[in-house]
Amino acid sequence: MDDQRIKRIARAMCRAARLDPDKPADQAQLCKISLAAPPAGAGAPPAWTLFLQRAEMFAVTHRDVAAAL
Repeated sequence: MDDQRIKRIARAMCRAARLDPDKPADQAQLCKISLAAPPAGAGAPPAWTLFLQRAEMFAVTHRDVAAAL
């Protein structure tokens, strides 16, 4: 699955969790959605990156649906 498609899925998951995908992720958001720490990097990453791993899992397990997104 291509990176842009996974990014779109992660952003959609973020919006479904009622988070703004473009705002920086913070510790409260991590606790709210019970995910592992965000990807390492300088500063707080955008909130959608919290859903990257789950988006990749979704794309692999539901290839037919993910292909249409």
